[in-house]
Amino acid sequence: MLYNIAKITLLIIFKLLFKFKVTGQQNLPQDGSFIVVANHTSLLDPIILGISIRPKITFIAADYLFEIPCLGYLLRKVDSIPIHRENNINNIKSIKKALKILQQGGVLGIFPEGGVDRQKDNLPIKAGAAYLATKVGVPIVPIKIKGADKVLPRGAKFIRSLNKIELEIKKPISCSKRSNLTKEIIRNKVESYIKEIY
Repeated sequence: MLYNIAKITLLIIFKLLFKFKVTGQQNLPQDGSFIVVANHTSLLDPIILGISIRPKITFIAADYLFEIPCLGYLLRKVDSIPIHRENNINNIKSIKKALKILQQGGVLGIFPEGGVDRQKDNLPIKAGAAYLATKVGVPIVPIKIKGADKVLPRGAKFIRSLNKIELEIKKPISCSKRSNLTKEIIRNKVESYIKEIY
């Protein structure tokens, strides 16, 4: 209940302040699990995705983000899953939790770059989304976020501008068992989508 109220409130605020616009809603799967992947240039990105996608998104986020005041609180409140850069035992638990969410019909949100992007010309795309999608056989929905980096740039603590923010939902990548796509092929598809986004 509180989640939905917060979501509607933030959506109204974003539309008023940033002329927020969403296109491509017809590309979202109508039912069942899926994984959302998006470019990541601002700490606003998870909020933008959260208010744009109808089902609740469970985000997979780097563990250090949970230590940031306010942001860490919000991540825990929406049941985000931490990924530990060095602790493989905890990562196994996180992966099992992510798989369970997909198996139960939930939606995962992943930023394949692994963090807020530093260099747009050299993106190290991680294979997490491809692994989870092929393991369960759910589609990956690529999303382009535009303008958030002008509003809250990397490293900024406060909003810098009221720049227009846009979100474009692209056609999903099928990862069903019938598609016969390997994890590497899907990872390459995700990488090409993310590079096109920039």
